[in-house]
Amino acid sequence: MWGMDRYKLRGRNMRMLALGMILVGLTAGYVLVLRHFRVSELPGERHIGTAGVQPAGEVYFEPIGVDSLNEAMQMRVYLSRSVSDGKNAPTARVQNLTLFVSHDKTVEEVKLLATDHIASTTFEIDLNGVNGGSVARYPLDTYEARFGTQLVADTSSVRLPMRVTIWERVLGYNLNTTSYPGPDPNDLQLTTAIGRSGAFVMFAICAYGAMIVLACCALAIGILTFSGVRRPEPTLVGALAAIVFALPVMRNTLPGTPPLGVDADIWAFLWAQIATVLGVALHVYKWMRTSPRP
Repeated sequence: MWGMDRYKLRGRNMRMLALGMILVGLTAGYVLVLRHFRVSELPGERHIGTAGVQPAGEVYFEPIGVDSLNEAMQMRVYLSRSVSDGKNAPTARVQNLTLFVSHDKTVEEVKLLATDHIASTTFEIDLNGVNGGSVARYPLDTYEARFGTQLVADTSSVRLPMRVTIWERVLGYNLNTTSYPGPDPNDLQLTTAIGRSGAFVMFAICAYGAMIVLACCALAIGILTFSGVRRPEPTLVGALAAIVFALPVMRNTLPGTPPLGVDADIWAFLWAQIATVLGVALHVYKWMRTSPRP
């Protein structure tokens, strides 16, 4: 009797140790994922301009939204005069200013009259997939937007220096902008790398992981019941059937609601749905064969 109790106690301790190791591993993995995807990183503004030169105008780019399905980004741009009143400020700041924003094969114009303080316009920029990036790679899809800026005065075609400020966050996405000189020293060529935000990616990965865990549980119940290791329980049929209908609901509540058929659906959602249905079928079959007749 003492040997049997000691054996049970040892088995319980081993199970508790295994459970503790699993919890520690999950916690460590959670922290690593948080750091890798920079979930706590806050958005900011990036200032770009010609060093050592007083700008004639201030340009502010504000991303409004990203349409990953159509690979497009809506952008609003503001143009204002330089806030500096120093002696070296260019005389063009009291003239009409025109900002040209070139992207793809289109040129947008923003005109700031001498009597105005600020001017703005909204346009759409086509996105290019990076490393084969498209919505099919959700939630790890990445894109790139390229556009150039030129500032001139109406009285001259000479390029004027400017300072560009870009807000590097749009709902669900992180942006990172780099610049390089254009044909004229005062022109700026900008490239904005766009990727899903850390919280966005982490939520999607956790949701797909939960689908896989639920599918494995349903399949384990079906296999153990079918093989005779466990008795069929009629009450489990309702629980397994609930998982079948819960998976599509979970999938449709993913952030961004990607179209059905992305890579993550092939490797996680569809497989999980099939495995869950198979688990239900195996359990019901065994119950039909072994349950007593009325």
